Amino acid sequence: MYIYAFSNYRDSVTEKLGDKKSLLTKKFNRADNFINLTLLGAQRCVNGISLDKQTSIYLASKNGNMNTTIKVLDAIFIKDKLPMPFNFLNSVNASKLFFLAKNFGIEGKTLFVDRFESALSQAFVDVKQRKTVLLGVVKEAIEDLELHRERFGVDEIEESSSWLILSSKLKDLEPIAKIDNFRLTSTTQPYSVVSDLFSFLERRDEVFEFRGENLSFRVTN
Repeated sequence: MYIYAFSNYRDSVTEKLGDKKSLLTKKFNRADNFINLTLLGAQRCVNGISLDKQTSIYLASKNGNMNTTIKVLDAIFIKDKLPMPFNFLNSVNASKLFFLAKNFGIEGKTLFVDRFESALSQAFVDVKQRKTVLLGVVKEAIEDLELHRERFGVDEIEESSSWLILSSKLKDLEPIAKIDNFRLTSTTQPYSVVSDLFSFLERRDEVFEFRGENLSFRVTN
């Protein structure tokens, strides 16, 4: 399995969430912060690469769309009224995949999961079947920064949208890295985090060993 492109958008939040929509090459009405954050990373990764219509899209996010979910729950349980229709729709995980598929004209399989390792395991199966995969990991911050610090016990807040294009072979494009020694494992040892992989790709080091809680693999440039 080869990595043909990657992006690693990261934004340190100090006073308020940044305006991602202004950075998008293709904008969508009614898209919320999480969707725009997702699109921003994916657009920077694809960056003109022609993806097959049957490309699979996998999106991993541990906490998902927090801001819109808070708005929906606030409307229902605090204000005792129905949520705004587009807030409700955007809180559904499938909506993020819809925007991605529409953005790139993709008609292949889509899946939203909570962990990068789960997404990569599915991607490995697709690539063995000679499919291309667009895989991303997105982390959104809560708009109320004090609530975010309290909820997650952190002082520094960051949003991120990191993406990979994976395939066994893409026409007229050379891979930038190879993933091998792909194994499903179970370990209690200290393990890598996803950001380590993208930092490795940015540094262009020679070898990176990923040891996750349930997955391990090696990446070589």
